Amino acid sequence: MTKYYWLKLLGSIVLLTLLPLCWIVAELRSEGDRSVPAENGIVNLHDRDMTTSGAVRLNGEWLLYPGLPLTEADFSKADKSPLRQGVAVNVPDVWNGLPGLESGLGTATYRLRVRLPDDASGIYGIRTTNIRMASRIYVNGEEVGGSGRPGLDREGTLPGNTPNVGFFKLQGSEADIVIQVANYSYASGGIVYPIWFGTQEAIVSSRELGLFEYWLTAGGFLIPALFLLLFFRLRRREAPLLQLGGFCVCSLLFVLTHGEKAALALLQALNYESVLRVQLISSAFVYYFLARYIVQLYPKFGVRLLDRLVLIISCIITFAGLALPTAQFSRFEVLLLVCSLLSIAYVLYVLIRAVMTRRENTLALTASIQSVLIILLVYLLNGFGYLENQAILPFTIVVFSAAQAYQIVSRFAHLLGHAERMSERLLQHDEWKDEFMLSTSYEIREPLRSIANLAAAAEQQEAGGGGSERLTMITGIARRLSYLVDDMIDFSLLKSGEAEYKRRVVLLPPVVRSVLELYPPQALPGWEVEVLSPNPPPLLADERRVGQIIHSLVAYALQHAGGAAVRLAIQAEEDRVALIIAAPGIGSALSTEREEPEFYRADESATESAERVRLSVTRRLIELGGGEWRARGLENEEDEALSISWPIASSEAIAAAASASEASGRTLPAFDGDYREELAASAAPEAPGGSGSVLIVDDDRLGSQVMRQLLGEERLAIKTVASAEEGLSLLKEAGPFDLVIVDLVLPGMSGLELVRRIREHAAISELPVLLLSEGRLPDETLAGFRAGANDILVKPYETSELRARVGTLLELRSSVRRLVRTETAFLQAQIKPHFLFNAINTIMAVCRLNPPQAEALLLELSRYLRASFDFGNLEQRVPLHNELELVRSYLAIESARFDDRLRVEIEVGSGEWIPVPPLSIQPLVENAVRHGIMRKPEGGKVRILIEPAASGWRVTVEDDGVGISADRLSEIVESTGDSGGVGLTNISRRLRLMYGEQLHIESWPGEGTRVSFNIPRESGA
Repeated sequence: MTKYYWLKLLGSIVLLTLLPLCWIVAELRSEGDRSVPAENGIVNLHDRDMTTSGAVRLNGEWLLYPGLPLTEADFSKADKSPLRQGVAVNVPDVWNGLPGLESGLGTATYRLRVRLPDDASGIYGIRTTNIRMASRIYVNGEEVGGSGRPGLDREGTLPGNTPNVGFFKLQGSEADIVIQVANYSYASGGIVYPIWFGTQEAIVSSRELGLFEYWLTAGGFLIPALFLLLFFRLRRREAPLLQLGGFCVCSLLFVLTHGEKAALALLQALNYESVLRVQLISSAFVYYFLARYIVQLYPKFGVRLLDRLVLIISCIITFAGLALPTAQFSRFEVLLLVCSLLSIAYVLYVLIRAVMTRRENTLALTASIQSVLIILLVYLLNGFGYLENQAILPFTIVVFSAAQAYQIVSRFAHLLGHAERMSERLLQHDEWKDEFMLSTSYEIREPLRSIANLAAAAEQQEAGGGGSERLTMITGIARRLSYLVDDMIDFSLLKSGEAEYKRRVVLLPPVVRSVLELYPPQALPGWEVEVLSPNPPPLLADERRVGQIIHSLVAYALQHAGGAAVRLAIQAEEDRVALIIAAPGIGSALSTEREEPEFYRADESATESAERVRLSVTRRLIELGGGEWRARGLENEEDEALSISWPIASSEAIAAAASASEASGRTLPAFDGDYREELAASAAPEAPGGSGSVLIVDDDRLGSQVMRQLLGEERLAIKTVASAEEGLSLLKEAGPFDLVIVDLVLPGMSGLELVRRIREHAAISELPVLLLSEGRLPDETLAGFRAGANDILVKPYETSELRARVGTLLELRSSVRRLVRTETAFLQAQIKPHFLFNAINTIMAVCRLNPPQAEALLLELSRYLRASFDFGNLEQRVPLHNELELVRSYLAIESARFDDRLRVEIEVGSGEWIPVPPLSIQPLVENAVRHGIMRKPEGGKVRILIEPAASGWRVTVEDDGVGISADRLSEIVESTGDSGGVGLTNISRRLRLMYGEQLHIESWPGEGTRVSFNIPRESGA
């Protein structure tokens, strides 16, 4: 699931973020492809076919006349002295900073002459999208459009910056375009977006496409807003729906007051300055509602300070939009951009943390947020005049709506499923409650009547011995009543799966006797108890449950015996002990229990119903303890018989019971004859074997000794310590263990901290850890797995469970070792093609010049290949001379190839009989040659040193090559891997598994690299 989760997340990022970003970058770069640059107020389209090329942007140098609202007539006058003030300015751009327009407020005239082909006569159009804040457009002296009313001052100017399309009939081959612009209500003015020029068809097509994108975007926010707010009205507890609905409403308001500014057309009484104020306030709350939505979905990751900061910023912007003139608050565009980026960063922070935890529906939420961020980015770039084309918006809106719909449907489907399951469970519990109350009434009624009657009789007979006998009968009936009440409670617990069953060592004969004492002698005219097997072995069962079972079956047998003899027999059967009850009619217990499990049916009496319920409880209690019941008969007898059997207690359980009894000062029940001797023999410690080594870290010395005895039969070498510090010291000094068993509660350093310290040096597959927990807190298990434990064992535990878990973890350790050895041999057999090709080419070249040398190289290559294909490398260790032979063969081939560029020095300070892991030196030498020496033009030297060390031997491979940068070195140390061939990962893993050692890598850029590892003496001896 983890792999698919991250693959889906990566796919959503590529599809919803990277591709739109690539489109935006491409669109920004292609702005000039659809424009013809103008120079000094003239653009030349003489060589352009306007009927096929479509609309073009009139970008470039226009002539600007500050302070003058001029027309074509002014340019035709003989006296053109005012026109000397014209300056060349870039369009599109704001005019802030130009002479006479330094503050951005003022009036000016733009002029551009478009030269067309000679046969260009026809109907043409001009399309504008953003001219701040009022404009009039003239072509060849004819007014063709505009927005608002430009004037010479604030009072004479009516702002109305809306997109405009105008058409005119062109006579001739030149169009003289004059645009009067006035701005007294915004911080920046001028022609902000390009002016489009083209044939009527081209302009109409681009205009219709822009309107379609605009209304699709508006509808994309309107529909989710209505849906979410109506949904919230029906389910007010879903606070995130309100926040997301608020985001959609504010986004819709921003769209309606931006671009086409449809708000002006929908509300005729709305002036343009009000539109600007709504645009500012809605943009602020877009970020606020987005942040609140994410935080309410994942409150665990929210930051209270940032929540308040986003709210304060939104309130400040709202106040500025209401109180300040539009020309004033629009000067803080950069500050607004910073606040927007801060809110987006906060949203991304919360989202990334949620994604890392892989919460439910996180992928759908990620898709929504990515689409929202692309929408905000497009509007930011559009607002600052960098991006005019918003064709990506419909796609992102569709993604946003689909993701939100999926998330909401998925969430409520989950809630509906949970509600259905809860409803079914409540109905079932209601049925169980009715059944329990009914059965309890039937079962308790008769015993209570008996107690009342006997008490009345004892009260009437004050003299004689009958009173004492009747009081004994009352005591027995009261005990029977307690058993019946227990049956009713257990029936409910068994139905709900919450019944307890505490296994311990139990002797069956004493339990049978304790049950029979509940029945007075008068009730047992033909009672016989027979032990068919001498010294029956003890059971592994719950003593109280066994008593309940026997009581229920005895009561059933007495009721159906009709005064005939009822016989009980105890018999040992292989790995079980059976209780056999023989009486007339006892066999009907099996058929009665299998009937339809209703508490009270119309065709049966209350007694029959209560009897069937009791048998149902009995059967379930038998199965809960691993027991069996079946019909059978005694030898030479005709009576029906019922056999109930339980598993025999193992010697380990008996030993554990003996240890617990000694610790608590109590004594075990007296086992007759051989069983007392068997108990003593089982409690005696057994010498550990050699099939594995286990370290037990537990401050409860009695518990650790009991565990040691229970695991002794597995022939394990076991060591016990009482503290985490001792455990860490033993792990470092005594070498690697195959398994560490750690108690959760330890003095000083806790068990969890010990597990974390172990995981700093050993991976979860290299050294398994079994954590012992009391199981009292629900978070103990999760905390243990997070710390690095392989498995959790809850105390008190069963011997079979302990052995199974220990066996599984030891098998995991053994499997990892086998896997590493197999991987080593497999990877060694994977000869790199380029090495083989280079070796053959080198030998071919040497053949012509030096045949004896070529023969020697072929011999070295054959040795190298023979060692590579030798699957004897499954052995854990090989003699050092074998590994050096592979190294020498490799270096001989590379030396012939690189000649004097490769120098080799091998120093062996001990005999070559030292056992080393196979394929542990040659890959280090190959890395030194390929990545160190050969990257220097002049080459270098590789030095191999094997020398005695304090605790064994030290193997070092160093070179004077190019070295490794600090960043790359840290990556290698963290991963200890190589992407090709036999990598450092395999070597490091084998060193940790075999010796508890790691590779030591040192490097100095430009000077060389040293890689070394230690081989402990006891491991190699």
